[in-house]
Amino acid sequence: MPGVQHRFRNPDIREADFTDPTTGLRNGLADVALTRLPFDDIGISTRVLRSDPVGVVLRADDPLAGRDTLCLADLAGRPWFQLPEGTDPVWRAYWNGATPVGERPAGPVVRTVNECTQAVLWNGMVGIAPLTHALPDELTWAPLTDMPPSLLVVAWATEHESPLIRSFAHIAVNAYRSAQT
Repeated sequence: MPGVQHRFRNPDIREADFTDPTTGLRNGLADVALTRLPFDDIGISTRVLRSDPVGVVLRADDPLAGRDTLCLADLAGRPWFQLPEGTDPVWRAYWNGATPVGERPAGPVVRTVNECTQAVLWNGMVGIAPLTHALPDELTWAPLTDMPPSLLVVAWATEHESPLIRSFAHIAVNAYRSAQT
């Protein structure tokens, strides 16, 4: 519009660790986030971008690596990496295959996707992830038949909703829909 100056600041992009799946929405470090459900969503608004099947990440030389599908019971007794203390309990339960911590051998504590990949690669740990994640050649997937899909969402703190955030969410949803067709 003539006579109106729009001032936009450059967006800051940050990657959060696993303890906060809202990536700083609750404490004001972020205005909007691309993240995955489920997590404690009290005070957080979300719009689903896509639904991704979940699989177990294994070393390529793992005895289970050649299977077309697995279920969580196939992984009983195998160590999984652990999420840090203070991790959102809903998030922790989902990414631990809904198995309470302490009911399977504990692996190393990991805080990022890269640490998860390294724990599987170097330590032979078991972990789950959306089947859309890229893996190095030394790792492979087996889809899990008894895990609900992982929902990729755009999220924001409900109390900070603004026309700009609503517009971003709308554009993100439409962009993901367009990419799927």
